Amino acid sequence: MTPEDAEHEMRKAAFDQNHASFRALNQQMWQIPLISMTLTGGLWFGVSRVEDFPLFQLTLLALAAAGNAALFVIILRLRFVMEQHLKWLEMSYPAGFVSARGAQWYNKPFLVRTLFQSMLLLASVLSLMLLVVTAHQKWNEVWGFMSSDPALSYYESYAESLADGYETLSFESAHPALLSLISAKFGDRPLSVLDVGAGTGRDASWFAERGHHIVAVEPSPAMQEIGKRLHPDPRIDWRFDSLPELPEVQASGEKYDLIVLSAVWMHVKPEERTKALSTLQALLKPDGMIYLTLRIGPSEPARGIHRVSLAGLEEALGQSGLSATVLSEQTDLLGRKNISWIAVSIAAQ
Repeated sequence: MTPEDAEHEMRKAAFDQNHASFRALNQQMWQIPLISMTLTGGLWFGVSRVEDFPLFQLTLLALAAAGNAALFVIILRLRFVMEQHLKWLEMSYPAGFVSARGAQWYNKPFLVRTLFQSMLLLASVLSLMLLVVTAHQKWNEVWGFMSSDPALSYYESYAESLADGYETLSFESAHPALLSLISAKFGDRPLSVLDVGAGTGRDASWFAERGHHIVAVEPSPAMQEIGKRLHPDPRIDWRFDSLPELPEVQASGEKYDLIVLSAVWMHVKPEERTKALSTLQALLKPDGMIYLTLRIGPSEPARGIHRVSLAGLEEALGQSGLSATVLSEQTDLLGRKNISWIAVSIAAQ
């Protein structure tokens, strides 16, 4: 083989290699829009499916924005390398090179790359906008998840909407078992009642209207404000306090015939439930009774909701001298399919 033939073979091999590399790079660039659509669509769908976990929503949106921004940069790099290959191919074989440099806007060089990158940039910007809006709307909920009292943060943030849901239900429809319990246990005599987690004061108002002495404990200022507005009954003694210790209530030295915990127990941390029961027991009169509802359903960390069960309640009662009796079981009155409720009474054995 002559030197000229060897040189020709080397040039041919280099041409074939660069041509193959260009084709591979071109295929990669055409795959990027598909990657982007799959990434963005999948992450946005994930955001719509985790409404109860805003911190995860923000993480997915941030990932979508970062992913599309990264693909934007990747196209820049791929197109730069492809351009170097094109220049070499044009220089090596001018007669066989197709420049395809159109004059109209729709066939000019870099049109495809520009469109791809515009779509990637748009997807990234939209993800960031959704991130900002979601963070603004649910910041308190996210902060509550990371704070020591997510339940309080949640009720402060959504007091108005939660109040609308509570007030649509009457005391009688929400607590039919409690009505029967009061009638059977106490008859018609006036009672000293402690409502822990009184919310909007719906239940406290019912007790006040029937001549009972009612202390309404609610740790959320927003919920208390709504309660005082909706039920401006001076017979309701509102107090800021919370389990597991209820320090203000205990400091008063009062004892109660009936202690009500409606939709509260799931907000008490599992490790604090034994202490909470000890506190409630200390506030009961000798023949007093606790009425408590158990939310049977999944935990929701952002709302400070922990799993509860009848077996767990009985375990927490332990050697306290109190026992739990199931009064009723019912589906969720607000229509949530994965949640049900068990009403129990707790009294001395």
